[in-house]
Amino acid sequence: MNQDELVRTIQSVGMTTFVKYFTAFLDYSISSEDLVEGLTKIEKYGNNSAKTKVNAARRIIKNNLAVEALKVISKSNNVEGWVVQKATYLLEKK
Repeated sequence: MNQDELVRTIQSVGMTTFVKYFTAFLDYSISSEDLVEGLTKIEKYGNNSAKTKVNAARRIIKNNLAVEALKVISKSNNVEGWVVQKATYLLEKK
């Protein structure tokens, strides 16, 4: 996955969603189906939207690009400040 593909994949997840649920996406003891169900209930995403977000987030992680994704998000001007702060915090923990 090149940089442009990574950015598009981050956009498929949503920067806020990626950061907000980062630890859940990383935890493979939580099934993708359970994550989809959680996103539909908590965030009120449609089922197809939630599936896309979960699949995109897990694709980033499987490709070992989680840190790179967090770097992209931490430099973004298109999200709320808390999202940038949490992305930066998650990077520092890595």
